[in-house]
Amino acid sequence: MAAEPQKYELHYEDESHLETNPYLCRVWHRVGVQPTVPAAGTNRRLTVFGSVAFGAAAVGGDLTSCGRVEVVCAGQDSECFALYLEALDARRTATGKEVFLVMDHGSAHTSKASRARLEERRNWLHPVWLARYSPHLNPKEREWCTLKRDVRSHLADGLRAFVDDILEGLGRLGRLGGGRLDIVDQVPQWFIDGHRKAPTGRQAGRPKGAKDSHPRKPYDKNLPAPT
Repeated sequence: MAAEPQKYELHYEDESHLETNPYLCRVWHRVGVQPTVPAAGTNRRLTVFGSVAFGAAAVGGDLTSCGRVEVVCAGQDSECFALYLEALDARRTATGKEVFLVMDHGSAHTSKASRARLEERRNWLHPVWLARYSPHLNPKEREWCTLKRDVRSHLADGLRAFVDDILEGLGRLGRLGGGRLDIVDQVPQWFIDGHRKAPTGRQAGRPKGAKDSHPRKPYDKNLPAPT
């Protein structure tokens, strides 16, 4: 990277959950009075896959950010990691730079599907695996604290407002330094509509005529023995 600074970028990638129930960090309250905050009732969760980019100067210890890639989605699996890689594709197309991607050993990164997607991009995407249990080596980890403190310290008015607050907070992370900021909203409509999972189209309840894979035990009425 130091030999060809215009050719490479170094990205530290990580993901974090954001929940509708407020995230408590610091709060003013009277001595001896327990502070209370409103809750969402049924808690809902989104996941942000994000990376902070550094230029070739990072090799010499200059960790001045040159951009970020952030993707908001409704899961933390291989398919959501694929959405992040698609956003990284768009950045690669715009900048023309090869990417060294520093990641941990999370299951979303190391699954067969994710490794296959990384292999498809081997011409310009070079994975760098962090040592296990070493979050202190990833600068992206520290940005999540800032995001949760500024965005999730209050109760959103609704799920759409919840998503918009996250997108606005990710935009403010750009003030920490950097150039190009890529923020992608991949939150599906079924999440906004209040569903926990993508609807399957099936009617609620047990399908008519369904059979158990194992016979059920006969119901025991536990009647007294005849006398």
